[in-house]
Amino acid sequence: MSFFTNLLQKNNLIKHDGRALWKYFLNDNDYAKLASELNYTEIKFIDPRDVTLFYTQWWKKKYDGGKPSKQIVFDALKGNIHYKVDCEEFYKLAIKGAQMLGVKWIKKQYTLYFRTLLLQGGLPLGHIAQNQGYYQSFLLAVLEEQPETIEDFIFKPEIVALLPKTSQNDLIYENCFEIVRSILNDEIDYDELLTSDDVIKSISNELKIRKKTLEKKQRLSRPKNYWLMDFDNEKTTIFLKIGLADSYDTESLESILGIIINQREYQFFLNDDLICVFRKMANGKYKTDWYAQQSIEWDQENTLPYTYVIQNNEKVDVKDFIQTIPNFDTPTLWEKFSDTEWRLIKGSIAPNKEASLLFPNHWKSDLPHVTISVYENQMSWLGFEGVIEITDNSQTNKYQSGIGSFNWTIESCKPSWMLKANMTVVNNIPRIFAYDENDNLVPREKFKVWIRRHKSAEMWQELSKLNYFSIGCIDLKIEKDGLTAYDIFFNIANFSIKYEDSSIDHATLQLKNREAFEFTLDESSILEIESYNDIYKLKVNTQFSKIPTYISGNIGHRNHKKLYFELESPFKGMIVTDKDGNIVPETQTLSISNLYGIRILSSPNVETIIRIKNSLKTDVKITKEIKEASQPLIAFKDEIVRLYYLADAMNYKNKVTIELIEGKTTKTYEVSGFSHTLNVESQHENIVRLYSSTDTLNLYAVPLNCDSKNIELIPLLNNDESYIIPVTEFTNEFIIISSKEKESQLMPRFITTDVNLVGVDKNQRIELYHSQLIDGTFNDEIWKKVVAYFNICTKHDLPFSTFDELRAISRSSEVAARAYLFLGINNENPDDFIQKFIPEMEQDLGFCFHWIKKIDWLNSLEELTSFYGEQYKDNIEQLFSSYMENIGLFDVCLFLKNINYKNVKIDHREISDIRANLGQRILGELPIHSPKITKDYGIPIEQHSQVKLLLRSPIAVAEAIMDIQNNLPLWAGNDFRDTIRRNIQYSQYLNPEFYNKTILHALKNN
Repeated sequence: MSFFTNLLQKNNLIKHDGRALWKYFLNDNDYAKLASELNYTEIKFIDPRDVTLFYTQWWKKKYDGGKPSKQIVFDALKGNIHYKVDCEEFYKLAIKGAQMLGVKWIKKQYTLYFRTLLLQGGLPLGHIAQNQGYYQSFLLAVLEEQPETIEDFIFKPEIVALLPKTSQNDLIYENCFEIVRSILNDEIDYDELLTSDDVIKSISNELKIRKKTLEKKQRLSRPKNYWLMDFDNEKTTIFLKIGLADSYDTESLESILGIIINQREYQFFLNDDLICVFRKMANGKYKTDWYAQQSIEWDQENTLPYTYVIQNNEKVDVKDFIQTIPNFDTPTLWEKFSDTEWRLIKGSIAPNKEASLLFPNHWKSDLPHVTISVYENQMSWLGFEGVIEITDNSQTNKYQSGIGSFNWTIESCKPSWMLKANMTVVNNIPRIFAYDENDNLVPREKFKVWIRRHKSAEMWQELSKLNYFSIGCIDLKIEKDGLTAYDIFFNIANFSIKYEDSSIDHATLQLKNREAFEFTLDESSILEIESYNDIYKLKVNTQFSKIPTYISGNIGHRNHKKLYFELESPFKGMIVTDKDGNIVPETQTLSISNLYGIRILSSPNVETIIRIKNSLKTDVKITKEIKEASQPLIAFKDEIVRLYYLADAMNYKNKVTIELIEGKTTKTYEVSGFSHTLNVESQHENIVRLYSSTDTLNLYAVPLNCDSKNIELIPLLNNDESYIIPVTEFTNEFIIISSKEKESQLMPRFITTDVNLVGVDKNQRIELYHSQLIDGTFNDEIWKKVVAYFNICTKHDLPFSTFDELRAISRSSEVAARAYLFLGINNENPDDFIQKFIPEMEQDLGFCFHWIKKIDWLNSLEELTSFYGEQYKDNIEQLFSSYMENIGLFDVCLFLKNINYKNVKIDHREISDIRANLGQRILGELPIHSPKITKDYGIPIEQHSQVKLLLRSPIAVAEAIMDIQNNLPLWAGNDFRDTIRRNIQYSQYLNPEFYNKTILHALKNN
């Protein structure tokens, strides 16, 4: 029996109940016993959950400063395990254990597995106890800052310096940030932890007392992105960190993106990779949903990353989001960030006392320095404090550390044809903005700006007094409060590039207003270039079946610093390419889990249409015009997922068809829901394999037809190219799933190890579960199973239709009402439940919770309140009202309470406007079948028969809420009834505002 199994018994638990692992409160003897068992147990018998637990307890009890690593954690074990596995294998076991336990991974710009494992241990109590004074001062200073992200305080040396030097790393910052945020928001998540130790309790009390005296701090939201150089690995690496908050109000998001915010959703891209989506919540704020799959390592290009958002299928550049990049051609200043990490500083002044210079070897200094290798470049590295100078022939650069600094922005005017550049681009006299060390905008009269041609002997000229402005590379000097900062930018004036013609394999470009600039475009193995005068002819070598994703070039004066840029690829044609520019053939099946880097190219001056539909259920189609010459396919992921769920997600034949249409030409691509499927030919021998794949995935068996206490992930043993299903005493039926890792995920598959099993018809089984859900109480096994399977789906990104117990929820209004409230009150994060899990469940199962009858809502609210107690009444009612508010139907709450609400009318003009906005293409593709209704409620349906689906659907929903559709119910029924439900959902998707308004109109005018 494993340590974790014994731990469960010690806590009177049948299985892990989802608590954070620090809540098991292991003592020192427990830790020693856990370490001993790991040291001397055969690897094949180690419970991965024990390894996960060891990570958490090492952090809590043994961390003693410095930057933690997988090797340091592993080295804390001193026994025989070092002869059996290495730190990487031990780490993979810890990840597997966390997946078995359903641990929610921390996601920022990528999934932070290592950080999650440690922070499941709560606070490093041992380390804090030894450094109580340091931590108390630090946490109080962070509390005063009232941070929204860790970047709000980690760049303030006066705050960071309050910690011991060995504690100055991002894990400690993140840990302390979570504690401070919980106190600022009056959350109780960490209360038990903060009172578990006398030292922590003392610090916590001080924080809570100080919090009462704080006034709300107003903060200017600006992008907080930075480059880190990490010396911790075998090779030195440089990563980009994107500092975005968990949520923003409208004004703050406008400040971050530099655009007017008035839509419900903004997809944020960096170099065509989807980083996150800002989604509007019921409270009016925008939540940051991270999509990136991996860390952003510097690609060693000398150009600033390209950032943009997609809103309403249109691309909008986000300018000045990242304003500096590493550069091996010139000296760069770095300040200490942690034991092994250094942060790139813009300019020549570092706030941190400890700073270093990275510079090419032809620059000289009298001070001792070392030579280091960074991406195979031999560079000089010189650490310093105070003031330092380095020279290169006649040029001398001065750098300072440990003094207050300021930031600035040169407003970019980069033209649309230029994707990236190695410095800020302007087209005349630039606008300069300065910010103090607290990120507050400095009034223009409080600083001065000077310019001159780059590296010239000219006198500095004050920008505000200039009548003439030079073109080319320009040096910039900013003076504020006795401090001086330097920067450069490039003025292209009226220079532009015009695309004369383009196709998939050739293009012609014409330069305009080149003046004295020299201009060069770079050839490659797949690109040939001919030029004469200012005309450039580009030809793609088609034998490689590859299209350049961009064209590199440079412009500038001879013998002067050039502007290096990436030109937007001029090659246009209706094709799909992968992240490397390879043309994706129509025969290649794509996967929802692997859409990253795939782009749609369209032909110039031709309308390009994308039509998305389910290959098994083709009634519902989503058609959009592609308005950009190059569009990431992942921008349509929500639509692809929506249509994938029209058919059974567990059917391997279920695929989404994407048609690209230009005139009479159509190209068709298929997208599967999953990257891998399971070969079950040997299931009765307890063996399964991946179908036609040599990949290695972490597979798990989820037990079926057993007590709820046994429902947890059981890892399958990987044996070369097969997987062994463990024998259990309580069931021989399972759903096999995989962890979702980067771009791979297995389609869930039912298997049985019993050769004599006689199955029950699926529909009969769902009806049986539905009957149990109606007749049972919330203490019954069936309801415990519903919660268990729901949690597995949400934590492992599985379709809810994987489990028939969840499918049964959609069979009646009564069960749906009970399920919504019961699942909601048992979910740890109400926002995720309402804004993420419930919409996904509705799409998957093909119904909506707002269709529930008024009487069923009222009965379920009363039943849940009776079951949990009056003290939970407000929480239960909040679940209901927050859901309705999130979808724009808060007035339905008033209807349920018999409270009057404002009347809304539907007239001819509004319906005509909707028809016009949809356009003939979408109108011609609307599904034929619409729900039956008892009357039209004064809405002119017959006069607008072309959009009768959009008119009847919300009326049918209103009648379902009022329970006056007894002979025409929306619930249960056959496949045709399912089609009707899906069509109603489609009408809501097409125009949610009109859909909601019509529901309220019908309810009001019944």
